[in-house]
Amino acid sequence: MKTTSKFTSGVFNPRIAFAVVLCFAGTSLAFLALAAPTPKKPLTSQVPNPGVSPVISRPLRDLPTINQLTTVQTEIGDTERRLVGRQTQNPLVHDTVTQTTAPTAGMPPVGVSYEGMNIDQGCGGCLPPDTDGAVGPNHYVQMVNTELAVFNKTTGTMISGPTPIKALWSSGECASRDDGDPIVIYDQLADRWLISQFVSSAAPSYAECIAVSTSPDPSGTYYAYEFDQSTSVFHDYPKIAVWPDAYYMTSNEFPSGQETNSGAGAFAFERAKMLSGQPARFIWFDESAIAVAAVAYVPGGQNPTNLDGKVPPPAGMPNYIVEVDTPPSTPDPQTSSVLVMWKFHVDWNNPANSTFGTGSTAPVAVGGGLYQANGGHPNFEIPIANFVPAQCVYGEGPNCVPEKVVAGVHTATLDTLGDRTMFRVTYRNFGDHESMIVHHTVVTAADAPNGATRTGLRWYEVRNLSTTPTIHQQSTFAPLDPTNPLWRWMGSAAMDHVGDIAIGYSASGPNYFPSIHYAGRLASDPLNDLTQGEAVMFAGLGIQGFPLNRWGDYSDLTVDPNDDCTFWYTQEYLPANGTTDLLPVNWHTRIGTFKFSQCVVNPPPLLTISSRKVHGSAGVFDLTLFDAQELCGPGPCPRQVEPRSGGTNGQFVIVFHFANPVLTCGTASSSHGTAANDPASGGNDCLVDLTGVPNAQYTTVTLTGVIDNHGNQGNVPGTFGVLLGDVDATGRVDGNDVSAVQSHTRQTLTNTNFRYDVDVTGRIDGNDVSITQGQTRTSLPTHP
Repeated sequence: MKTTSKFTSGVFNPRIAFAVVLCFAGTSLAFLALAAPTPKKPLTSQVPNPGVSPVISRPLRDLPTINQLTTVQTEIGDTERRLVGRQTQNPLVHDTVTQTTAPTAGMPPVGVSYEGMNIDQGCGGCLPPDTDGAVGPNHYVQMVNTELAVFNKTTGTMISGPTPIKALWSSGECASRDDGDPIVIYDQLADRWLISQFVSSAAPSYAECIAVSTSPDPSGTYYAYEFDQSTSVFHDYPKIAVWPDAYYMTSNEFPSGQETNSGAGAFAFERAKMLSGQPARFIWFDESAIAVAAVAYVPGGQNPTNLDGKVPPPAGMPNYIVEVDTPPSTPDPQTSSVLVMWKFHVDWNNPANSTFGTGSTAPVAVGGGLYQANGGHPNFEIPIANFVPAQCVYGEGPNCVPEKVVAGVHTATLDTLGDRTMFRVTYRNFGDHESMIVHHTVVTAADAPNGATRTGLRWYEVRNLSTTPTIHQQSTFAPLDPTNPLWRWMGSAAMDHVGDIAIGYSASGPNYFPSIHYAGRLASDPLNDLTQGEAVMFAGLGIQGFPLNRWGDYSDLTVDPNDDCTFWYTQEYLPANGTTDLLPVNWHTRIGTFKFSQCVVNPPPLLTISSRKVHGSAGVFDLTLFDAQELCGPGPCPRQVEPRSGGTNGQFVIVFHFANPVLTCGTASSSHGTAANDPASGGNDCLVDLTGVPNAQYTTVTLTGVIDNHGNQGNVPGTFGVLLGDVDATGRVDGNDVSAVQSHTRQTLTNTNFRYDVDVTGRIDGNDVSITQGQTRTSLPTHP
């Protein structure tokens, strides 16, 4: 959570502010109030609920940057409010899936690496930075707290920003408040960018500010929406994900004036309308109604499921909302920890048909484009290996992260946020299976009898998502080096298009500055371990001392859409401490990449290329020009010649037939004439309409950017010759071709003789013989 209280007094003392905040937090956390929010009054059926209209921003690149604005010190260290029941620790529970050893040289090296925004650029004194970012085809977009920057992803040059997020809006609360908890995501399905932050004031309304780029250029203009949520419930720690039918969001619900959550919020925003700048509606399922006071269970710490890669989920598949729980704070009595999942189904044609879990109420229109309902019971509570939640909020708790001891500098421990799933929960459709990756921070078993516990990275791969989800593999990554014990936390996990898994995270210890690490496994590795070990993306240079315990609150690992292999990670670190007085705080951020060498990009496997012609009333006949099953010598395959007429305009239809269903045929081009994608493409076929193709020439047709439903992507070329009358496909027209046509005259056209109908009239007759005779001594050039 962030607020933007501005301290303009010359006598402001952040240490005093910290003491006041901590005192208030300690008092308010003494009770677990489960107050239900006050719902808006439903509209009557006669009142329309058309949706939220956006404003169109100026180009981001033209907006004032932080260096052009007057800034003041913001508050030092807000409290991240605790989630009810999620700090409970059972002394009899131990982590049984801890990985305590790992290879030291298995992970790939760091690729691109450059500085992101720092505290001076990011807010002028806020803590923590809320570092997140997303990679696109040409750019990397990073957000920290209240600022936004666009980088040339290859060079690291900042080409736009740092810009206050609120500058994208020209009216409303979103234009006047920079309250933080930002999220940026790249929507691969639409080649667009989404930027968001919340409004943390109830006057006039708590809100989520969401801007969607009007083009693939993240430094251009945006459709900027303000979705007013409630006047009585603050939606903290929002997390947003891309799904085909909506942008989904989760939040932790805090009734006004309350320091403990009453539940979680699950939202769906009308993605299709937002991409075109039209009025957009949104649906809120309030989960406070499913809290169980007797066991202090309150929904919270959730994430929506984010689609990674270009292969969408099966048509109509709902989004999954995910959290992790451990007894006794679970939705139903459990004997082990559980991964809890709700199906979120949205119906924009009739929002009242939307559902969340089982037994949810029907969403009703309450105005301002909002439909509101009570959430239902989770669809699945999947047993997982027991875990111990990491307790530490604002440096208080038994599981805070130690830092390297620096002489003369006040020491401190860092927050873990072990009461929630970490951003992002990612989903991939591999064609033959679907996978989801979930990650959170846990307490490890003691390193020795009566020894210390540390924090580690618990991760899961979930499969069978279209039926009954199951845990495919799980583990807690916590390798131990007795000379340099490390606490690992604040991670972000993702998977590349071949199924390799990686986690980026912070690592720190009593002998080690907080640093940026990454770890992973190959799809072919034995299950249940990050078998490739860990590597250092950037070694920290300093510590963050008392009273500045806040860290995170999240980080972001995304996958490059160009190759679907390269991981991009952004996280905070500290530079060298310049003074024993650590006020003001001085966090920096880093952006870096790595890629498993085994991950390669393959074009969709092609089976055949054919030329399609309509032979009058006899119908359509396809002439195979290429067959992947046919082995050819060093020269052209014998069937790489089209002997039929293209008419006066040299027109042909070329059919690329692939092994798997095609998601997009990309863009067609031709070495001769013009090429256009045929709208009849579909299934496993991509059709290309050619015009102006000359006779007696080889022509190469290329599909650029083909993607199939197994994640294969790339360019697919096909070369063939056009030689009118060359029915025996030798590359020249001679007496043999004339004799072959003559021998088939007056025959009914079939799949075995249609090639002799060179004028494509639907019958083989004297005209075909005459055309072939007229082409004798014509030949193709040397095969390219």
